[in-house]
Amino acid sequence: STQSTGSSGINAEYGKQWYQRRVRGHFVRSLSLQLPSIREPVQMTSAYSSNLPSYGSKRDVGKALLQTLGAPSNSVRDRKAPEHWNAALNMHVRLSDKDKNKAETQREASNRLIKDLDQKTKSKQAEINRQLQDRITTVAYWKQRLTTEHAAICQEITNLTMSKQKTQQALASTELPTEVSTNCLKNRENREAIDLVQDLVDDELINELNMLSEVQKLLATRINDSDHRLRVLNDCKSCLEYDIRDKEECLRLDEHCYKLNNGSAGLQQIAQPSLYDGHTSTVEKHESFSQENLEKSEIARVMSCLQRELNDFSINKSNDELQKQSELVGSMFRLRLKELTDAKTGLDGQLEKTNQEISSVEDSPPPTERSAPQQGWSNEGGHHQVRRASQATQC
Repeated sequence: STQSTGSSGINAEYGKQWYQRRVRGHFVRSLSLQLPSIREPVQMTSAYSSNLPSYGSKRDVGKALLQTLGAPSNSVRDRKAPEHWNAALNMHVRLSDKDKNKAETQREASNRLIKDLDQKTKSKQAEINRQLQDRITTVAYWKQRLTTEHAAICQEITNLTMSKQKTQQALASTELPTEVSTNCLKNRENREAIDLVQDLVDDELINELNMLSEVQKLLATRINDSDHRLRVLNDCKSCLEYDIRDKEECLRLDEHCYKLNNGSAGLQQIAQPSLYDGHTSTVEKHESFSQENLEKSEIARVMSCLQRELNDFSINKSNDELQKQSELVGSMFRLRLKELTDAKTGLDGQLEKTNQEISSVEDSPPPTERSAPQQGWSNEGGHHQVRRASQATQC
């Protein structure tokens, strides 16, 4: 009884230690430390060697040792049946398979999502590249139109400036004829007595002065209109230059964006890239703005062409009218000079005849047969005739 009591005490002590180690998760390591190795011969103590049956193999010895050591009582820990262990194992295997299947399904879904996103990204990038190419073509087209219109309006500014200078020269050329006509009228005011008449020469000189004044007003008006057209052309030119600079900047940015790809350096993610400022203009506004600039420039060029034609027409018409008036004044002067020459020739002939008559009267002798009173009367009459002849000569 003493030996059996000692053996049961030892078994209980070993069972308690084994339970504590199993709870801590070190059953295998503790078992390898406490139990002798299977490959080594088992040395039984006298305390429990009498209770172990004899087995013919080391495996039987281990089983017997485990049965001898035993487990804690049923009140502390219950033993599980093998079918429960198998059921738990199968349950864990099924749960593991289920989780594995879920993981595989999730992985496949993730791969499909990655492929879909990659495909969508590539298609979106291709679409954006196509839109960028279309945008570059459109902006280049508008830039070309603006550049052509800018060159045309610069040429028109040059042409209108030359037309304005020509008009100014025509206006300056009217100063000398005005001065000549004015001096002619002033000089004709120096005529004396009956020669101070309002003849056709005076009338035509006055008409020429009036015509010159009207021509000067017309040319001054054309010059002012040319200045106004030049201001409009310069404003249109400035708008075109601003628009061309905007198009060049837009082309630079779009071409830079078109060259970017996923491997480009310096790329970084931007939060909410699709948002834009509410004041940003749309494509329609952008094109309509350029179209308005082109239309304004074309209208300004057309008006400038009309202004140049008006300037040329006014200059040519003024020159023709002034030339005709100058010829008319010259013909009146020639007619008047002819009249004066004829009058002077007639007066010279009459003067010569008068002088001859005076000479003949002075050279004729008085009659001797008449009486002294008669002779006195005759001499007095001769003296009166001489005086009248002298007055005629002075006239």
